[in-house]
Amino acid sequence: MSRPWDNGDPALDWEGYFIPGTGVLRNRVGATTAATLRDAENDLVEARVIELRETPRLLGSRTYDLGYLQSIHRHLFQDVYEWAGDLRTVGLEKGGEAFSPPGNIRQAMDHAAATIDELDRLRGVGPNHLAGKVAYIYDYVNFAHPFREGNGRCTREFFDLLLAERRSGLDWELVESAELYAACHEARANGNLRGLVAMFERILDDEPAYFF
Repeated sequence: MSRPWDNGDPALDWEGYFIPGTGVLRNRVGATTAATLRDAENDLVEARVIELRETPRLLGSRTYDLGYLQSIHRHLFQDVYEWAGDLRTVGLEKGGEAFSPPGNIRQAMDHAAATIDELDRLRGVGPNHLAGKVAYIYDYVNFAHPFREGNGRCTREFFDLLLAERRSGLDWELVESAELYAACHEARANGNLRGLVAMFERILDDEPAYFF
């Protein structure tokens, strides 16, 4: 099947992600409006999250690298997007701040994966330093922003899985979107992780979302 979002031309690729003549991403659910797509995506992804939490081995080996993040995204969004799990072919930005160019996604994720490996999947990190280390890694994964859509939900599961390695968890319900976006912006724009650290200090707990 043709992949109109993968032509090698940034402008054509950007348009190729959308149903022609609309601002709606191409999808597998037949949605032709943003609202319909959003509702279907929420329901279908939530069902896949439940499935994954019951059977995390569906992802294969827990490597916590770019390939593993792609496996998470592919599992969560397989019912919604043909390109689920595939790296984006276009640049993305939010609030005027650009994420990693498509060609540099692997570089950012390789650094995150190397840090995770050095810290023995966070098992070697003491409780007083945990929020800082999670914030540091999160900043790199967020900057990588590997996918055209669904990065936030995919990243949350990635960190839920990673924290479960040390029998810890994250209470994401305590986080407002505005707080997360502001903390991520401050980290990337000014190299200031304090907002992310404070957030993770508040939401880290001893209730893992996954059990291996």
